[in-house]
Amino acid sequence: MRKLLLGTTAIAAAATLSTNVALADVSISGAMEFTYSSQDSGNAATGASQDSFATDNDVAISFSNKTDSGLSIFMVSKIEQVSGITSDEAYMGIKGGFGTLTFGQDDGAGDQLTRTAHDLVGPDALNDGGGGVLGAQAGNGNLSDDNADLIDDVNDENAITYILPTMGGLTVGATYKDAGSGASDNADETVVAAKYAFESGAVKGSIHYGNNNISGATAGAASTNSDSMAIDVSTGPIRAVIAKAEDEVSSTVTTEVTDYGIQYNVGNGLTLAVVGTQVEENTGGETSDITTVSAKYNIASGLDAYVTYHDYDYKAGSSGETADDGSWTQITLKTTF
Repeated sequence: MRKLLLGTTAIAAAATLSTNVALADVSISGAMEFTYSSQDSGNAATGASQDSFATDNDVAISFSNKTDSGLSIFMVSKIEQVSGITSDEAYMGIKGGFGTLTFGQDDGAGDQLTRTAHDLVGPDALNDGGGGVLGAQAGNGNLSDDNADLIDDVNDENAITYILPTMGGLTVGATYKDAGSGASDNADETVVAAKYAFESGAVKGSIHYGNNNISGATAGAASTNSDSMAIDVSTGPIRAVIAKAEDEVSSTVTTEVTDYGIQYNVGNGLTLAVVGTQVEENTGGETSDITTVSAKYNIASGLDAYVTYHDYDYKAGSSGETADDGSWTQITLKTTF
């Protein structure tokens, strides 16, 4: 990360229009991932190679300034380049003794405070687009996600988020997103999430909970809910996470996800992780069982290599999809600045 001190009134000062210069702390950071991906699917199209290259490039610029009263005022602009350049995050905020209040396109409280065992894996985890393991070729499936953080959440969308200051290990936050002003834009979202951190001797841990309520898209339509709970415990080189999430796909269909994993820091830059995931819906017998094995190696400061292998067994039940028993392997080189 490169930090610069810039005068917000530098142009005016240079023109001798002002002698009062407010200093802003400016941080510029970037990251890039280059990934080789190979899938061994039982449903591959004839002649398909099932392997590919992909890149993910992120650049973030953040500005912050402290007022005379001690408040921190900040702004963040993050752009992402995958197939094209897009705005990934763009928000402003105020931080002080009351907590942190953000406005704009940022991760909601649920994304910040809930947990999944795939957080142990790295950039090729299922919660980071780690593979097509849910079998939704026809678009008829009811499995809405493949990991157990808060499934329906406000993620880099225009919203207001408030995170209270941590009190006795407890952090609580809330996010509100307005879906729009049209007749079919009533699906407003309200997220409430919390994390409680604890420590006992050599053991450190945290308990996580999140809930998201989405109003019906049209007047009188039923609302839907998502919930997530997790515990994250570490001692020495070992870290373990168990998480469970539920998501109401409709008023009658629910996706349930349970994942559990363990990570071991071998030393000398090498970290290993194993995660098991079960995904199922409550009515039609549609399921996916996934086993993930991952290794991370720190090559040098700011340069990491990841190898991630997902083995999945998707059963279609009555969804109308096609069953698939396959695997997904990804090798990623990631650099950060």
